[in-house]
Amino acid sequence: MGNINNLPEFVHGIPTAKNRSRERRDLIANYYSNLWKKLQREGKGNMIFNDYLGVNVCIIENESDKKTINTASRNWQSTLAVKNLYSIVKNARCGDDSVVFFKPKNGTQKNNKYKNIAILYYDFVNPDISYLNFKAKLTIGIRSNNLHVQYCVNKIEVK
Repeated sequence: MGNINNLPEFVHGIPTAKNRSRERRDLIANYYSNLWKKLQREGKGNMIFNDYLGVNVCIIENESDKKTINTASRNWQSTLAVKNLYSIVKNARCGDDSVVFFKPKNGTQKNNKYKNIAILYYDFVNPDISYLNFKAKLTIGIRSNNLHVQYCVNKIEVK
């Protein structure tokens, strides 16, 4: 049975109902765990090369997943973005506005010792299914030693 937006109950194994965020949290934790294992098997450590910035982006346990679990579990499209994190980190690019780098916000971004924040975007495109067309935002924290860390990924509303 679909929900009120004519969505199926599950999309790519992800529950779409708003009240299923607990299940999505568990899925996100599982996606990160599988990604770390995949990167280790491939001999890439915890790194994914971002073509746009030309840098390796680290996926760090208890840092990359922490913010993402809290934000991406709120909506199924953000959870789908996490499921595709490897492709997003590799292929995300600058959005329509040309500003990529920002000063870190007070709070977690400062606590993680980021000197800069990079914001990149990735478009999900499916010509046959409209609800699979959305934009994901990738936030990368940059430390003073120039280490680029995946900080958060989530679906954004396009105005």
